[in-house]
Amino acid sequence: MESKFKQLSDTEQELEISFSPDEFQPELDKQYKLAQAKAHLKGFRKGKAPLQMIKKMLGRDIQYQVVEELAGKNFESVAKENDLKLVGQAKIRHYELAENEKLSIYLIYEVHPAFELKPFNEYEFKKAEYQVSDETVEKELKKLLQSKGNMVAVEGAAAPTDIVIGDVQKLDADGTAIVGERQENQSFRLEYMKDDSPFFTALNGVNKGEERRVEVEVKEEDVPEENKKQTFLISVKEIKRMELPELTDELVKELSRGKNETVQDFRDELRKQIEAYFTNKSEEDLMESVAQKFLEENVFTAPSSLIKMYEDMLLDNAKRQIGGAFPPGFDETYYRAEIRPNAEKHARWMLIRNKIAELNGIEVSDDDIKALAEKEAKLTGAEATEEFVNTYFSEQYKPYVIDTLLRDKIYEFIKANTKIEVESKLPEAAV
Repeated sequence: MESKFKQLSDTEQELEISFSPDEFQPELDKQYKLAQAKAHLKGFRKGKAPLQMIKKMLGRDIQYQVVEELAGKNFESVAKENDLKLVGQAKIRHYELAENEKLSIYLIYEVHPAFELKPFNEYEFKKAEYQVSDETVEKELKKLLQSKGNMVAVEGAAAPTDIVIGDVQKLDADGTAIVGERQENQSFRLEYMKDDSPFFTALNGVNKGEERRVEVEVKEEDVPEENKKQTFLISVKEIKRMELPELTDELVKELSRGKNETVQDFRDELRKQIEAYFTNKSEEDLMESVAQKFLEENVFTAPSSLIKMYEDMLLDNAKRQIGGAFPPGFDETYYRAEIRPNAEKHARWMLIRNKIAELNGIEVSDDDIKALAEKEAKLTGAEATEEFVNTYFSEQYKPYVIDTLLRDKIYEFIKANTKIEVESKLPEAAV
């Protein structure tokens, strides 16, 4: 058996495996005879049709069966001997057969692209250290209390947290009401509007019975220039405000489902949750910056099959977020094209991480897996630690565990070998 490689692109190769007659002809003859023994051909008893007739009628199928078997048996060993870093499965491109002389099988497959990782020890990143204030805790506490509050109509000027209800009339350039462009009883929740929003500016401080004119600039490119500026007249009919209940120990027990007994315990627990959220956010934001920097500095082509794998993952995630399936008529082809750049980034970042691990001897040991299993068992309060360990070492779960641990180790290595400036920051929004 001989093998010959041909580079088709940065990520695609062709392998030609050639066999001498003694390596393929015996198996081919065997399959011909097996097919002859099973054949029911008109004019012949079972198994008595001439071999030449069998070859003429079934030869191509039989040959391809033998080619597939030989390719499957030998490709893995050739790939291992030549240290091919495969992505996905190899496919038979075609084959050339001269019986009793030579068989050549041509396979195409994708490999990890060859690239030199740029030095990164001088990379600089900023990491936010969020300062959770009493004010932040109170804001989140207020959101929790809203689930037990009641909306009540109020007199006086609308506060920045109120809901303004009114009729909205669209006006033309001359200020005249446009027929058919009136919407009644529209709700404007000021709390969720930006401070510089035209609607917030107009309605903050408004009173029941007053009118406010709002000018909005439409930014969509497909809107004609003459329609870029739109004017609305809002007639305020009612102002509503959330009336919150008093936070008591009894309400705390209800809100926490019995986990907390007192108001102070509840506040302390809420602060811990907010701090944990922002600690995690800080880490995720840093890792996003790290990935972006490495992608910018290391430009190469990712294998198409790897990109498709991430496309499929992003597609499945999108489906899960809307109940498991896309609505009828959903253009999946268009959506794939939209998410492909993101999938390509995921694929390249995975290859960069693997390169970092390879160059720096970063590996995951069985002790690492066992330690994680024991830690998870302890966090969940599970008594059967051994069951956790067995699950983490199972054939189904182990690859996922290794990938998670390896990714964490690579991140820690990157953080230890780059410059990270910690900056104090106030939370913009909490959990």
